[in-house]
Amino acid sequence: MRAGLIGALLITVAVIAGVFIGNHIIAAAPTDGGARLAAARSVERAARSDGARDYLAPAELDAATRSKILPAGTKSLLKTDGKMRHGDYTWRDKGVPPGKVTIWVDLRTQLISVFRGGHEIGASVIVYGAEDMQSPVGRFPILSKQRDYHSRAYDAPMPYSLFITDTGVALHGSPMSSRRATHGCIGLPEEFARLVFDAAETGDEVQIVRSQGRASTVTSKRAVS
Repeated sequence: MRAGLIGALLITVAVIAGVFIGNHIIAAAPTDGGARLAAARSVERAARSDGARDYLAPAELDAATRSKILPAGTKSLLKTDGKMRHGDYTWRDKGVPPGKVTIWVDLRTQLISVFRGGHEIGASVIVYGAEDMQSPVGRFPILSKQRDYHSRAYDAPMPYSLFITDTGVALHGSPMSSRRATHGCIGLPEEFARLVFDAAETGDEVQIVRSQGRASTVTSKRAVS
């Protein structure tokens, strides 16, 4: 991951200086224009992927941000094994440096992403509010955390709850199915909810959106099937 980031930052420098610094390669670049362009593209491809993560090109990130598919400041996304189903999740925070945790929920794509310092460390399919009890859209700080909460209003367990409103809307562990809906909460696979619960702190920001337009070429790979 570190080498991928370095490569992304040094693409321009590499082309001008005639040097490629990649995962395990240091090589002199050719001097003719066509070969230099090919070398530059090779550097960019290497910089955008390190085996576990994808690094979006600036234009792709800009389009994804404007469409509300990804938050501004995203640096990398986890690779996934294709389209995700209810109950699926991925979590890889190894090697990601300490940083601010932010949570991005997209009601249109039915996906949640957890970022640390701009690097995605977790992603999952969600369940969300039914039409008559819709999940709220906006920016919300995590107000409180309760590991073993049980809803008295609905007589239902809500493990690993991260409350984001005074009216009881939370991110929490939930049974997962394409046929399920919530009373406005964001339901997560229980083990994923535990990981999010342990990673997030009160005050961390949760942003719930409805994205617009097409997904980026990276995020479309995990679109809910």
